[in-house]
Amino acid sequence: MGEFQLIEKYFNRNVSVHNCSNIELGIGDDCALLNVAPDCSLAVSTDTFLEGTHFFKGTSPYAIGYKSLAVNISDLAAMGADPLGFTLALTLPDDNESFVAEFADGLFDIADRFKIPLIGGDTTKGPLSVTITVFGNVRKGHAIKRASARIGDAVCVSGLLGGAAYGVALRYGKETSVCHDTDEKAFKLLDYPNPRMDLVPFFHRYNVHSALDISDGFIGDLGHILDCSGVSCKIELCDFPVSDVLMHLSRQKQLDYALNGGDDYELCFTLAEDDYNEWIEASEKGLAPIIYRVGSINSNSSCESEQAKTRGIIFAEHGNQINPQTLRHSFSHF
Repeated sequence: MGEFQLIEKYFNRNVSVHNCSNIELGIGDDCALLNVAPDCSLAVSTDTFLEGTHFFKGTSPYAIGYKSLAVNISDLAAMGADPLGFTLALTLPDDNESFVAEFADGLFDIADRFKIPLIGGDTTKGPLSVTITVFGNVRKGHAIKRASARIGDAVCVSGLLGGAAYGVALRYGKETSVCHDTDEKAFKLLDYPNPRMDLVPFFHRYNVHSALDISDGFIGDLGHILDCSGVSCKIELCDFPVSDVLMHLSRQKQLDYALNGGDDYELCFTLAEDDYNEWIEASEKGLAPIIYRVGSINSNSSCESEQAKTRGIIFAEHGNQINPQTLRHSFSHF
């Protein structure tokens, strides 16, 4: 099957379904045309997925299609943006129609869930890789940036951490299987991350100052907020939200996966104490998503011990400053 026949059969299928008024022209021309409202900014994010680096050889094509778009939608959520459209650059070793059909099913299942249409892209022959660029709308002046954390902010995460990283360790053989159900749950967390678009309205309602998604590990990703904002923080470990797939492990191992592991795609964010309290009050009434407070933003001068500090982070347990043995660098390509 030729390139254009492949595109027409498997990928030209969801702009009209969503009837997106913001898409003036989608697949089929040299460029897509997007209409952006005068009071909005265009949010853009690109990620490349490579076999052997971002997904294991043998991962189901459905999961590859699903996750490659999910992680990009997660970036839009972290910026407080609503999905608008996406492009796909797909490199395939051959024209395996079975692979393409299953890949497209995973891709469009999550695209349809978030009503984000495919508006263009490219296909070519070579080692398997997927590059997706997403576009989103966010009201001018309301984009949530990494550089806006403020002293006194509560530091929160949107979910339990470490489960996806445990799934990676299982697939690499670094952990031994103890329960089939636990293994399957870890693999689901790894292969099918849930972009937290449900948080976007609440980010704006409760004036979230800064945010990012946890893709490379909590410590490393939080460090980006601290570096960009010029602040430090104190993290309380006693109630750190650890995935239930880790419960059979030692506390040190649980913290290792939760603090350092990547691929969770939950959101880390900061907001003022009063806004945090209002969010918690709403969540207790079932009117807002559950969130987990893990610490507070401090000034840089508050760091009392260089040994207990990693990228501007002080760790404490039950209020007492500690130097945890689980700290390491988060994921980096180089």
